[in-house]
Amino acid sequence: MTLHSPSPRLLAVFALVLSALTLCLSAAETPVKPGKGGKGKGGGGNPGRWEETIKKFESIDASTPPPKGAVLLVGGSNARRWTDVATYFPEHQVINRGFGGAQLTDVQHYATRIVLPYAPKTILLNAGGNDLAAGKSPEQIRDTARALITQIHSTLPDTRIFCIGLPPVRRSSSSPEVLAAIQKMNGLMAELARSEKNTEFIDLFPAFLDEKGQPKTDFFVEDGTHFSPKGYAAVRDLLKGKF
Repeated sequence: MTLHSPSPRLLAVFALVLSALTLCLSAAETPVKPGKGGKGKGGGGNPGRWEETIKKFESIDASTPPPKGAVLLVGGSNARRWTDVATYFPEHQVINRGFGGAQLTDVQHYATRIVLPYAPKTILLNAGGNDLAAGKSPEQIRDTARALITQIHSTLPDTRIFCIGLPPVRRSSSSPEVLAAIQKMNGLMAELARSEKNTEFIDLFPAFLDEKGQPKTDFFVEDGTHFSPKGYAAVRDLLKGKF
């Protein structure tokens, strides 16, 4: 079956679903000082809303410089919430620079401050869902990912980048259009990864479905979007042995 680019109605539905979920998140998922930049269709909002969060990362780095050549986890709230990520990869040193609500455009904007300085050997990139919810098309997200990969590899050509795909979020499982948008984005990201050196796409979609083709409820916390320990373990298993 051929998947087409999502309609404006689809993007509006997905944005509504994600916006409702966002209202249920704790204050920790919200940037310290939100900016007032708007989000039009395809817009990225105002990356400056994360400035105080990024400064906190830099303060941590100044007081306790992280090691070079570590594994860097960066992206939105499923990255930020993975606070014990190092216990899932005990053979590696892991730096977590996830900031909840971040779009891929935000990661790209701050890459010179929270990606490149660490010179990581491996990057686990968890982002894209917030971009989709903001009204961006899968193609726009793919293009942002390409620009970020190019930016990273122009400075760190040997760094491995693993683009972690979107799973079938539980509360949107009743909307075929939303799931089609997620699959479209995942497909484009997989194509991009195949075309880029030292880049691989990690497809979460099949692993997060049960035998009936429904999202595994125990892979998510109550909000149906963020991962439970079992969900994170599934991500770990898909990455096992790759770096």
